[in-house]
Amino acid sequence: MSFHEKLIKLRKSNGYTQEVLAEKLGVSRQAVARWEAGETTPDMKMLLGICEIFSVSADYMIHDDYESHEDLPVVKEKNNEIKAANEKTRVMHLISAISFGIAAFCGIMGIIVSAHPAQLALSCFSTAIVTSLCVVQFQLYFQHK
Repeated sequence: MSFHEKLIKLRKSNGYTQEVLAEKLGVSRQAVARWEAGETTPDMKMLLGICEIFSVSADYMIHDDYESHEDLPVVKEKNNEIKAANEKTRVMHLISAISFGIAAFCGIMGIIVSAHPAQLALSCFSTAIVTSLCVVQFQLYFQHK
């Protein structure tokens, strides 16, 4: 996608007319129209102003092979890092849920074999806590993408 196509897309997606964009940049509407027609390109100062207005990088605007901001190498790298971190977090939630599940099972076994009222009370209390933690970890596992 070329610079002028990106400019048109960004302007329209933000609900700006050529007049509004021109006013924000301090140029004439005709200058914006020429940029969008591909007749001319803005100077460096105007390019930076456009990037600031639309919250995009100059790399994105000037490289024709970038179809979206997501195509920038640094953005791709960060997205991959985020995906890897999310997957690690998800695995940790699953491991925690399984561990708390095992602890809950042990607590139930403690309830079954408890002979003393204090031991029964402690087993019930600890089983309730680890069971709730198990449920929370499973919820986090399934919610985390």
